[in-house]
Amino acid sequence: MKCQFCHQDIDNPCHNAQEMQQRAQSHVERCEHALQSQQGAGAGSHRSDIQSNG
Repeated sequence: MKCQFCHQDIDNPCHNAQEMQQRAQSHVERCEHALQSQQGAGAGSHRSDIQSNG
C-alpha cells in the first residue's frame, strides 16, 4: 500500500497529517522527510503567491 504523504510502498501508511507528524516526532525517517517536504511546498507556494501579487 502506498502512503499518500511519503509516497513509499509500505504495510502501514499514515492515514492523516497528524499521524505523519506523530511518526516524524518518533524519528520515523520517511515521515520526517514527508513532513519537511510538505512544509517546504506550502511555504514555497505562499511565497510565490505573494511575489505574483506584489
